[in-house]
Amino acid sequence: MDKAMSAAELKEHIQGFLKEHREASLATSLNNIPRSSPVQYSIGEDMNIYIFSAGGEKFHAIDENPNVCLLVNTEYISPRRIKGVQVFGKATTSIQQSEIFDEAKAYVPDPFFIEHERESLKAIKIVPSEIVYLDSIDEGERTKQILKNNQVIVKEESFITLH
Repeated sequence: MDKAMSAAELKEHIQGFLKEHREASLATSLNNIPRSSPVQYSIGEDMNIYIFSAGGEKFHAIDENPNVCLLVNTEYISPRRIKGVQVFGKATTSIQQSEIFDEAKAYVPDPFFIEHERESLKAIKIVPSEIVYLDSIDEGERTKQILKNNQVIVKEESFITLH
């Protein structure tokens, strides 16, 4: 990328990318042991992320440590050609706050299915603290644009070349 985007431009790119996809990997940590879970997500107001799940260790992990990372990316072509978004933030579950279930239901494509499965599903809400955007698909340029506190931080990545 030749230049830093404005915060508004970066938000637009991030939201567009997140709306194009539905599947992600959710990283949590329980007892200082990291884990990654495949999930489907929806994007809501203020770029909050909502996830429905039948359960699993991720809920115990979030209860112990609410710091999470959601990774959404294109197919991995090579170390220099990939596009993706990492959302770092604090997660809360519908086990902790029951109103999160109905809040999340407002952003899913099929809220009737979710309501029908209400007894067997739980919801997760992620409030982003930092979002990293990388688009190196076309040119292999690995400059990351980071949205934090409504400010844009540009981080150029350098590779070590061995001869």
